[in-house]
Amino acid sequence: MQEYHKKSLQFALFIIVIASTVFSIPPSYADRMITIQKVSDVKEESLLNTISDVSQYSKIFPDNVKYVKILDNSTRLVDINAGINGIFFDTQAICKTDSNGNYVVDVVSGDLKGTVMTTSLEKTWGFHGQKDGGTIANISLDVKTSGLLAWMINFVPDSSVSDALQYGFDKFVKQAQMQ
Repeated sequence: MQEYHKKSLQFALFIIVIASTVFSIPPSYADRMITIQKVSDVKEESLLNTISDVSQYSKIFPDNVKYVKILDNSTRLVDINAGINGIFFDTQAICKTDSNGNYVVDVVSGDLKGTVMTTSLEKTWGFHGQKDGGTIANISLDVKTSGLLAWMINFVPDSSVSDALQYGFDKFVKQAQMQ
């Protein structure tokens, strides 16, 4: 009988330690900065038009964006349902061009609240020697997460996030080239 109480006490202590650890994790603890530079064979204006047309995101990313709803045209507030591998999140973001000409997506709600992606575009030579026929893109992604997403993203290496960012940019380039 004493062995039973000892095992019960050990189990209870184990549960207390686990619960203390889980509940002591701050609600927002994942923060990372990812930057990439890509050169594309598409004109800057065409690329900016494609990136800034949020209504086309579900067409450009059919596996990752279920829908985008424009909530307020004046503030450029949108509601996006996006995800990967069947896990989707609702979030709201402000998508705008800032005073420096950069395209900025500022997430204002959901598990990604505080995340900011800034894309600066610069004209360059096209791949076939056409002046201003190409674009250099510098993309900076400051990821802030909370909740379940924060826990999940800790298992994703920066290189995977960078690869996903590059893949997304390539999809925008492909769409811009088709227009």
